[in-house]
Amino acid sequence: MRGRTVLTVAVAVTTVLVGLTGCSSSGADTPDTPSAALLALPADAEAEAVGGGKQPAFEPSDVHLAVGRSVGMDVRVAPLPHGWRLADGGDTTLLHRDDDAKQSTCPPKTAGCGHTVRQSWTATAAGSTTLTWRYVDFATCKDVQNPATCKVLASKDVRVTVG
Repeated sequence: MRGRTVLTVAVAVTTVLVGLTGCSSSGADTPDTPSAALLALPADAEAEAVGGGKQPAFEPSDVHLAVGRSVGMDVRVAPLPHGWRLADGGDTTLLHRDDDAKQSTCPPKTAGCGHTVRQSWTATAAGSTTLTWRYVDFATCKDVQNPATCKVLASKDVRVTVG
């Protein structure tokens, strides 16, 4: 598995710690070379611990992509007082933001149920950029869709190198 990077970090927002793996994409697709790097954000319990000063901040993750390959981040969306929001989508000259795709859904009228959305980007040019998510307190937000208006409890960076 030469040329392949495996990242290990805490995963999945609002769920049990599952483990984060991201693989770089090189040129050709083969059975053991994925066409996309897939990641998930740290679990709420882990982000709460960072926000409360009970554990160190999350280390940045690194992903290496070839032009035309994708990186995706699974984000768990739930009606909670705290949650993850994309704060910086990186350099748009290097990465094109693709449409979000629901990975799971909740049955109708299910209290407290969340779903998973995959946010993804496709590499369009060589270079480096950083994607940033913030774990925020929604009660403090002036605009829930803008994490800059909220109290930040934790953050997670993914450094993407294309080339």
